[in-house]
Amino acid sequence: MFTQRITDTLAHIEELDRQQKRTAKDIPFWRVSADNGRLLHILARACGAKRAVEVGTSSGYSGIHIAAALASTGGHLWTFDLEPFKVNLARAHFERAGLEGVVTQVAGDALQTLPAFVLSNPEPIDFAFLDAVKPHYIRYLEILRPRLHAGSVVAADNVGPHNADAVRSYLEAVRGAPFVTSIVPTENAEGRRDAVAISILEA
Repeated sequence: MFTQRITDTLAHIEELDRQQKRTAKDIPFWRVSADNGRLLHILARACGAKRAVEVGTSSGYSGIHIAAALASTGGHLWTFDLEPFKVNLARAHFERAGLEGVVTQVAGDALQTLPAFVLSNPEPIDFAFLDAVKPHYIRYLEILRPRLHAGSVVAADNVGPHNADAVRSYLEAVRGAPFVTSIVPTENAEGRRDAVAISILEA
């Protein structure tokens, strides 16, 4: 469900991204492409996600796409990021989009904050999006695995050839049972060829 506030906020972030790349001002905030954002929205809505996790909030661009889907399902998003600048930037964008009630931000190193989240939240996770430190994708998956269930969807960004070594162990893990995985060729926000791994847990 894309309200005008959501649409306007996404356009605002896209313009901020263009400005940042021109001026190299502040910490770079990488974001998914608009097509990939819509893909995440579709996946979260299609699986009827009620509880979603995002590792790598950045500017909140991908999180807004996911949260917009969860607003339709009555769900909630927990999003994790290390950088205080990005946490504050994303908070402003979630509020601007009118989605602050759908999103909980968790600040800190996800390798520490994710285990704490899993221990304190026994409810299942329906949808997860990984877009942080690429070599850590396998560890993020291992941490989240006890809360995934049959039908849970996991999407991992930037698994194209330029990150082949960094994501090798992750792709090996999701290319076999109990996951079914498709590698979808995409372009990132900079127009470079990339790929997203979309996995569903069968059992």
